[in-house]
Amino acid sequence: MITRNVGTLDRDIRLVLTMVFGLISLFGQIFWLQVICGFLALIMFATAAFAVCPLYWPFGINTCKRTQTQKQTR
Repeated sequence: MITRNVGTLDRDIRLVLTMVFGLISLFGQIFWLQVICGFLALIMFATAAFAVCPLYWPFGINTCKRTQTQKQTR
């Protein structure tokens, strides 16, 4: 099982960026900008939906808050 590494605030920011990139993708005037923004919107949505960001793993970043049981086991 993959452990979550994206917290609530991080997910909310990603969802807002999904909407921004999606709107640029739909209503943009430059084709290559529409394609790039559409791709970024898909990535942002997927990472927000699954609460997992593969780019966080190599750097050891985790924006999830720890619960009491997780703090006691470490």
